[in-house]
Amino acid sequence: ASVASSVMDTSKDTMAELFQDEGEEGVTGVSTGGGSGSPTPPSQYAQQANAGYEIPARLRTLHNLVIQYASQGRYEVAVPLCKQALEDLEKTSGHDHPDVATMLNILALVYRDQNKYKEAANLLNDALAIREKTLGENHPAVAATLNNLAVLYGKRGKYKDAEPLCKRALEIREKVLGSDHPDVAKQLNNLALLCQNQGKYEEVERYYQRALEIYESKLGQDDPNVAKTKNNLASAYLKQGKYKEAEILYKQVLTRAHEKEFGSIDDKNKPIWQIAEDREENKNRKDNLPYGEYGGWHKAAKVDSPTVTTTLKNLGALYRRQGKYEAAETLEDCALRSRKEALDVVKAGKGGRGEKIRSSSKERRRGSRESLTDSVHYEGDDNPGIKTKIFHALGLNS
Repeated sequence: ASVASSVMDTSKDTMAELFQDEGEEGVTGVSTGGGSGSPTPPSQYAQQANAGYEIPARLRTLHNLVIQYASQGRYEVAVPLCKQALEDLEKTSGHDHPDVATMLNILALVYRDQNKYKEAANLLNDALAIREKTLGENHPAVAATLNNLAVLYGKRGKYKDAEPLCKRALEIREKVLGSDHPDVAKQLNNLALLCQNQGKYEEVERYYQRALEIYESKLGQDDPNVAKTKNNLASAYLKQGKYKEAEILYKQVLTRAHEKEFGSIDDKNKPIWQIAEDREENKNRKDNLPYGEYGGWHKAAKVDSPTVTTTLKNLGALYRRQGKYEAAETLEDCALRSRKEALDVVKAGKGGRGEKIRSSSKERRRGSRESLTDSVHYEGDDNPGIKTKIFHALGLNS
């Protein structure tokens, strides 16, 4: 039971980020996206800060450069650039300008990644006031800032302060985008996590179920957010002792992953959880073959589908809690193989399959309409003239 609880139960659930990138995981299969010393990926910086507000041409290059450095953890370069940009913007446009709010958002996210939560909160509150004044209280960019504040408060354990901000962001998105838009579902996921950390499980289930309905109807069964939300809902069930409901969701995720990889299920083509339960049932028989003899099902959990690996671990922990140790070991072994294969692929070198997978991951991220970071790449900050050139190109003081 102790092993099970260590996998399935954490003291507080990780706050999901709105516009989460595929390919990141937490214990419950949600993106952590920054905080705790982990740099936020470039596309998340842009999406979290600028939802619904297009970066003007004069700021785009600098905006991308700051994000590029911050996403690499090079805060000693990103922070001064951002501060200089703010100073110049305020001189040319005044403090109450949407461009100033955008840079305040970016700097706040950089501070958040450095665990400077108080400074980040002050900047976000300032950005919120500017955006409400200049763009209107129901603008998508206002919702983005509200969400960033809610996530920040959630990371600091201030769930009661975060909840109304998250609810207001949800209301704006529903009003502007419609009640069944995928961005509404992402906001519902965040709201559910805030409620879960307060033990409001009735609301949690309602928010997750609604998010799941939106994802399935708008994006289809195979969208990564469907599996992630099922994992999140299963986590809420586990905390309430609803093990059967959680088990059903975990099996749905693994069954769908199997069908995508190996085709229709029959007696000769079983998903991994059925194989695990067969091994549990036959554990005392001499002909109960080692797991390896079943072939490489673990390859279904590829480097770009960490949610499957998370589901394997969570269902394995649930089996262990039920005393089904053979079944648990089968899934845990599968999860370990999946993780090892993913690491091997990434380490495979700069050519071949590893590079292809990284490239495909970048291509997927490029699909975001709000990301402005993929077109500009800068190498090294040891060129003493690069910052001066960029500021001059923007018509700002160096």
